[in-house]
Amino acid sequence: MKAELLLKWDAVVGEGPVWDYRQQCLYWVDILRGHLYKYDPVNGHNQVFEIGQYVGAAVPRSSQGLVLALYQGFGLFDEESQKLTMLHDPEAHLPENRFNDGKVDDKGRFWAGTMQVDPKDPQGSLYVLNPSGEVETKLDSIYISNGLAWSADNQWFYYIDSTRGRVARYYFNLETASIRYDKEVIVLDPAVGVPDGMTIDESGNLWVAIYDGGRIISVDPEHGEIIEQVEVPAKKTSSCTFGGENLDTLFITTISENTDPAQDPLAGSLFAVKPGVRGTKANFYKG
Repeated sequence: MKAELLLKWDAVVGEGPVWDYRQQCLYWVDILRGHLYKYDPVNGHNQVFEIGQYVGAAVPRSSQGLVLALYQGFGLFDEESQKLTMLHDPEAHLPENRFNDGKVDDKGRFWAGTMQVDPKDPQGSLYVLNPSGEVETKLDSIYISNGLAWSADNQWFYYIDSTRGRVARYYFNLETASIRYDKEVIVLDPAVGVPDGMTIDESGNLWVAIYDGGRIISVDPEHGEIIEQVEVPAKKTSSCTFGGENLDTLFITTISENTDPAQDPLAGSLFAVKPGVRGTKANFYKG
Protein backbone atom coordinates (compact mmCIF):
# COMPACT_ATOMS: atom_id res chain seq x y z
CA MET A 1 0.00 0.00 0.00
CA LYS A 2 1.34 3.43 -0.90
CA ALA A 3 0.33 6.91 0.23
CA GLU A 4 -0.34 9.57 -2.41
CA LEU A 5 0.78 13.18 -2.38
CA LEU A 6 -1.98 15.41 -1.05
CA LEU A 7 -0.19 18.76 -0.66
CA LYS A 8 3.28 19.63 -1.90
CA TRP A 9 4.82 21.57 0.96
CA ASP A 10 8.21 22.25 2.51
CA ALA A 11 7.54 21.82 6.22
CA VAL A 12 10.81 21.69 8.12
CA VAL A 13 9.23 19.51 10.80
CA GLY A 14 5.67 18.74 9.72
CA GLU A 15 3.85 17.16 12.66
CA GLY A 16 0.76 16.84 14.83
CA PRO A 17 -2.11 16.23 12.38
CA VAL A 18 -5.59 16.29 13.92
CA TRP A 19 -8.91 16.11 12.09
CA ASP A 20 -11.59 18.58 13.14
CA TYR A 21 -14.78 16.74 12.15
CA ARG A 22 -16.88 19.82 12.92
CA GLN A 23 -15.19 21.90 10.22
CA GLN A 24 -14.04 18.95 8.07
CA CYS A 25 -10.48 20.25 8.06
CA LEU A 26 -7.04 19.07 9.09
CA TYR A 27 -4.89 21.02 11.52
CA TRP A 28 -1.16 20.32 11.52
CA VAL A 29 2.03 22.17 12.42
CA ASP A 30 5.56 22.94 11.31
CA ILE A 31 7.31 22.85 14.66
CA LEU A 32 10.52 24.69 13.85
CA ARG A 33 8.94 27.38 11.68
CA GLY A 34 6.36 28.07 14.37
CA HIS A 35 3.52 27.56 11.92
CA LEU A 36 0.01 26.25 12.54
CA TYR A 37 -1.73 25.00 9.39
CA LYS A 38 -5.39 24.51 8.56
CA TYR A 39 -5.83 22.32 5.50
CA ASP A 40 -9.10 22.06 3.57
CA PRO A 41 -9.10 18.82 1.53
CA VAL A 42 -12.00 20.02 -0.61
CA ASN A 43 -10.22 23.00 -2.17
CA GLY A 44 -6.64 22.05 -1.26
CA HIS A 45 -6.02 25.35 0.56
CA ASN A 46 -3.51 25.29 3.41
CA GLN A 47 -3.99 28.33 5.66
CA VAL A 48 -0.91 29.47 7.57
CA PHE A 49 -0.93 30.96 11.08
CA GLU A 50 2.34 32.43 12.37
CA ILE A 51 2.58 31.51 16.05
CA GLY A 52 5.93 33.15 16.78
CA GLN A 53 7.63 30.26 18.59
CA TYR A 54 8.11 26.51 18.18
CA VAL A 55 4.71 24.82 18.15
CA GLY A 56 4.85 21.11 18.94
CA ALA A 57 1.14 20.32 18.84
CA ALA A 58 -2.23 22.00 18.29
CA VAL A 59 -5.64 20.56 19.13
CA PRO A 60 -9.03 22.27 18.74
CA ARG A 61 -10.93 23.29 21.85
CA SER A 62 -14.52 22.28 22.53
CA SER A 63 -15.44 25.96 22.56
CA GLN A 64 -13.42 28.16 20.22
CA GLY A 65 -9.83 28.19 19.02
CA LEU A 66 -7.09 25.72 19.81
CA VAL A 67 -4.82 24.66 22.64
CA LEU A 68 -1.12 24.63 21.76
CA ALA A 69 1.97 22.97 23.19
CA LEU A 70 4.82 25.38 22.50
CA TYR A 71 8.45 26.17 23.14
CA GLN A 72 7.38 28.29 26.09
CA GLY A 73 4.66 26.05 27.53
CA PHE A 74 0.91 25.75 27.01
CA GLY A 75 -1.17 28.41 25.28
CA LEU A 76 -4.55 29.12 23.73
CA PHE A 77 -4.85 30.42 20.18
CA ASP A 78 -7.81 32.25 18.68
CA GLU A 79 -8.01 31.93 14.89
CA GLU A 80 -10.12 35.01 14.28
CA SER A 81 -7.99 37.46 16.24
CA GLN A 82 -4.82 35.36 15.84
CA LYS A 83 -4.16 36.09 19.50
CA LEU A 84 -1.99 33.72 21.53
CA THR A 85 -2.67 33.59 25.27
CA MET A 86 -0.02 31.77 27.28
CA LEU A 87 -1.24 29.63 30.16
CA HIS A 88 1.61 27.89 31.94
CA ASP A 89 5.21 26.86 31.29
CA PRO A 90 6.13 23.83 33.42
CA GLU A 91 9.70 23.90 32.08
CA ALA A 92 10.61 27.58 32.37
CA HIS A 93 13.72 26.34 34.19
CA LEU A 94 14.74 24.26 31.13
CA PRO A 95 15.27 26.75 28.27
CA GLU A 96 16.88 24.04 26.13
CA ASN A 97 13.59 22.09 26.08
CA ARG A 98 10.49 22.46 23.90
CA PHE A 99 7.14 20.73 23.66
CA ASN A 100 6.60 18.11 20.99
CA ASP A 101 3.54 15.93 20.34
CA GLY A 102 0.19 16.20 22.15
CA LYS A 103 -3.39 14.87 22.17
CA VAL A 104 -6.59 15.11 24.18
CA ASP A 105 -8.20 12.26 26.14
CA ASP A 106 -11.90 11.45 26.57
CA LYS A 107 -12.18 13.81 29.55
CA GLY A 108 -10.92 16.77 27.52
CA ARG A 109 -7.45 16.85 29.11
CA PHE A 110 -4.51 17.83 26.89
CA TRP A 111 -1.51 15.48 27.14
CA ALA A 112 1.77 16.76 25.71
CA GLY A 113 5.44 15.98 26.25
CA THR A 114 8.78 17.70 25.92
CA MET A 115 12.28 17.09 24.58
CA GLN A 116 15.54 18.95 24.21
CA VAL A 117 15.70 21.13 21.09
CA ASP A 118 18.93 19.27 20.38
CA PRO A 119 17.99 15.89 21.87
CA LYS A 120 20.90 14.32 23.74
CA ASP A 121 19.73 13.65 27.28
CA PRO A 122 16.47 12.31 28.78
CA GLN A 123 15.37 15.70 30.09
CA GLY A 124 11.84 15.59 28.71
CA SER A 125 8.61 14.90 30.57
CA LEU A 126 4.99 14.09 29.78
CA TYR A 127 2.41 16.52 31.14
CA VAL A 128 -1.35 16.81 31.37
CA LEU A 129 -3.07 20.18 31.06
CA ASN A 130 -6.43 19.82 32.80
CA PRO A 131 -9.47 21.84 31.69
CA SER A 132 -9.05 23.80 34.94
CA GLY A 133 -5.63 24.95 33.73
CA GLU A 134 -3.76 22.85 36.29
CA VAL A 135 -0.71 21.00 34.95
CA GLU A 136 0.41 17.57 36.19
CA THR A 137 3.58 15.63 35.40
CA LYS A 138 2.94 12.05 34.31
CA LEU A 139 6.36 10.79 33.18
CA ASP A 140 9.91 12.08 33.31
CA SER A 141 13.36 11.05 32.00
CA ILE A 142 12.03 11.18 28.43
CA TYR A 143 14.30 11.66 25.42
CA ILE A 144 11.80 12.62 22.69
CA SER A 145 8.16 12.64 23.79
CA ASN A 146 6.11 11.59 20.80
CA GLY A 147 3.07 9.54 19.76
CA LEU A 148 0.08 9.10 22.07
CA ALA A 149 -3.14 7.07 21.77
CA TRP A 150 -5.84 5.56 23.97
CA SER A 151 -7.86 2.38 23.51
CA ALA A 152 -11.59 2.86 22.91
CA ASP A 153 -12.46 1.43 26.33
CA ASN A 154 -9.85 3.68 27.99
CA GLN A 155 -8.13 0.71 29.58
CA TRP A 156 -4.85 1.43 27.80
CA PHE A 157 -2.65 4.42 27.06
CA TYR A 158 -0.02 3.99 24.35
CA TYR A 159 3.08 6.17 24.29
CA ILE A 160 6.29 6.60 22.29
CA ASP A 161 9.64 7.92 23.49
CA SER A 162 11.28 7.90 20.08
CA THR A 163 14.89 7.46 21.15
CA ARG A 164 13.99 4.28 23.04
CA GLY A 165 12.62 2.87 19.78
CA ARG A 166 9.51 1.36 21.29
CA VAL A 167 5.78 1.70 21.70
CA ALA A 168 4.89 1.27 25.36
CA ARG A 169 1.54 0.42 26.89
CA TYR A 170 0.26 1.74 30.21
CA TYR A 171 -2.78 0.95 32.31
CA PHE A 172 -4.97 4.05 32.17
CA ASN A 173 -7.56 5.38 34.61
CA LEU A 174 -9.88 7.77 32.80
CA GLU A 175 -11.26 9.36 35.96
CA THR A 176 -7.94 10.14 37.63
CA ALA A 177 -5.67 10.32 34.53
CA SER A 178 -3.23 7.97 36.28
CA ILE A 179 -1.02 5.69 34.19
CA ARG A 180 1.01 2.61 35.13
CA TYR A 181 3.49 0.84 32.87
CA ASP A 182 2.35 -2.52 31.50
CA LYS A 183 4.60 -3.66 28.65
CA GLU A 184 6.45 -2.91 25.44
CA VAL A 185 4.02 -3.36 22.55
CA ILE A 186 6.79 -3.42 19.97
CA VAL A 187 10.50 -2.56 19.81
CA LEU A 188 11.83 -1.52 16.42
CA ASP A 189 15.19 -2.38 14.98
CA PRO A 190 17.01 0.97 14.46
CA ALA A 191 17.74 -0.17 10.91
CA VAL A 192 13.98 -0.03 10.21
CA GLY A 193 13.62 3.52 11.49
CA VAL A 194 12.44 5.39 14.56
CA PRO A 195 8.84 5.39 15.89
CA ASP A 196 7.40 8.91 15.81
CA GLY A 197 3.74 10.03 15.81
CA MET A 198 0.87 7.57 16.22
CA THR A 199 -2.87 7.12 15.93
CA ILE A 200 -5.35 4.30 16.56
CA ASP A 201 -8.14 2.82 14.42
CA GLU A 202 -11.63 1.73 15.47
CA SER A 203 -10.43 -1.88 15.82
CA GLY A 204 -7.76 -0.88 18.32
CA ASN A 205 -4.75 -1.28 16.05
CA LEU A 206 -2.01 1.34 16.19
CA TRP A 207 -0.69 3.23 13.16
CA VAL A 208 2.86 4.39 13.80
CA ALA A 209 4.89 6.78 11.64
CA ILE A 210 8.45 5.58 11.09
CA TYR A 211 10.95 8.43 10.94
CA ASP A 212 13.81 7.63 8.56
CA GLY A 213 11.78 4.66 7.37
CA GLY A 214 9.42 6.27 4.86
CA ARG A 215 6.41 4.35 6.06
CA ILE A 216 3.53 3.91 8.45
CA ILE A 217 3.18 0.56 10.20
CA SER A 218 -0.01 -0.81 11.68
CA VAL A 219 0.58 -2.79 14.85
CA ASP A 220 -1.67 -5.20 16.73
CA PRO A 221 -0.94 -4.05 20.30
CA GLU A 222 -1.98 -7.34 21.89
CA HIS A 223 0.55 -9.43 20.01
CA GLY A 224 3.07 -6.80 18.90
CA GLU A 225 2.73 -7.85 15.29
CA ILE A 226 2.98 -5.58 12.25
CA ILE A 227 -0.20 -6.28 10.28
CA GLU A 228 -0.03 -3.59 7.58
CA GLN A 229 2.43 -1.12 6.10
CA VAL A 230 1.95 2.06 4.09
CA GLU A 231 4.86 3.29 1.99
CA VAL A 232 5.31 7.07 2.09
CA PRO A 233 7.27 8.91 -0.66
CA ALA A 234 9.22 10.87 1.96
CA LYS A 235 11.78 9.19 4.19
CA LYS A 236 11.19 11.20 7.36
CA THR A 237 7.58 10.22 8.02
CA SER A 238 6.51 11.96 11.22
CA SER A 239 2.86 11.39 12.17
CA CYS A 240 -0.60 10.37 11.01
CA THR A 241 -4.27 10.65 11.87
CA PHE A 242 -7.57 9.44 10.47
CA GLY A 243 -9.95 11.98 8.99
CA GLY A 244 -12.25 12.74 6.11
CA GLU A 245 -16.05 12.58 6.09
CA ASN A 246 -16.02 8.87 6.99
CA LEU A 247 -12.80 8.90 9.05
CA ASP A 248 -11.36 6.45 6.52
CA THR A 249 -8.51 8.61 5.18
CA LEU A 250 -5.12 8.42 6.87
CA PHE A 251 -3.42 11.83 6.67
CA ILE A 252 0.38 11.70 6.96
CA THR A 253 2.89 14.45 7.79
CA THR A 254 6.58 14.47 6.89
CA ILE A 255 9.83 16.32 7.59
CA SER A 256 12.28 18.07 5.27
CA GLU A 257 14.92 18.92 7.90
CA ASN A 258 18.33 17.49 6.97
CA THR A 259 17.08 15.93 3.74
CA ASP A 260 18.48 16.18 0.22
CA PRO A 261 15.89 17.73 -2.16
CA ALA A 262 17.38 15.74 -5.02
CA GLN A 263 16.94 12.47 -3.16
CA ASP A 264 13.75 13.30 -1.24
CA PRO A 265 11.88 15.95 -3.28
CA LEU A 266 8.55 15.51 -1.45
CA ALA A 267 9.99 15.80 2.06
CA GLY A 268 7.86 18.11 4.21
CA SER A 269 4.69 17.43 2.22
CA LEU A 270 1.31 16.10 3.28
CA PHE A 271 0.18 12.65 2.11
CA ALA A 272 -2.97 10.54 2.35
CA VAL A 273 -4.12 6.95 1.88
CA LYS A 274 -7.32 4.97 2.42
CA PRO A 275 -6.09 1.84 4.20
CA GLY A 276 -9.48 0.11 4.38
CA VAL A 277 -10.13 0.86 8.06
CA ARG A 278 -11.64 3.77 9.95
CA GLY A 279 -10.30 5.86 12.77
CA THR A 280 -12.11 7.45 15.69
CA LYS A 281 -13.13 11.05 16.28
CA ALA A 282 -10.51 13.27 17.87
CA ASN A 283 -11.18 14.65 21.35
CA PHE A 284 -11.09 18.40 21.88
CA TYR A 285 -9.71 20.31 24.85
CA LYS A 286 -12.42 21.30 27.31
CA GLY A 287 -10.53 24.20 28.87
